[in-house]
Amino acid sequence: MPSSNRPSEAARTRLSPEDRQQQLLRVTSDIIATDGVDNVRIPYVAAAAGVTRPVVYKFFPNRHELLKGVLEDFREDYTRRVPDVEEPNKDLDVATTARAFIDAACDTIEARGSGGWQLLRSVGHDQEISAISKEFRRQLVQPWLAPLRTLTGVGEAEALALADVMVTGAGEILQRWIEGDFSRQQVATLLGRIILAVLNEFTE
Repeated sequence: MPSSNRPSEAARTRLSPEDRQQQLLRVTSDIIATDGVDNVRIPYVAAAAGVTRPVVYKFFPNRHELLKGVLEDFREDYTRRVPDVEEPNKDLDVATTARAFIDAACDTIEARGSGGWQLLRSVGHDQEISAISKEFRRQLVQPWLAPLRTLTGVGEAEALALADVMVTGAGEILQRWIEGDFSRQQVATLLGRIILAVLNEFTE
């Protein structure tokens, strides 16, 4: 059953269109995190935000657009925190890359909620959302490639596979942080251990 989301006083106030859209995205993100993607429905989002259904429809004409909006908003926020994600600094080492990834991911989750992260990790049937997720994951992997190749001497395909392992491992640990099991420092420490264990096979 969906959790009980009672609208706050802030939700009842008149917001600018930009702020209202952001509020609806955050409410939807929180619903995804607490109740799952299947419980994202326009009436539920409206009730949780303390607005009428027509207000939600004004910004998001259907459930698909709400989910897509949460994922795109999360991706845009993350990208702002890692401005060189498309052209990463080739002088960065693996440890610095890992720390930048953790900080940006944690900061984005704190700012936008974890719904976008859950969508990125989920496997759905919506082709458009899946395409956005795939492109976002490519962005997450990209900064790891150069430092991994420099450190290990492997080719492009192997570096891509290693980078994918790093991002996947980090994702699992970040999920535990979202659930309150780990601190951010523990996330960094555990990811560091994963990196050392994996790279040890390539650098001995």
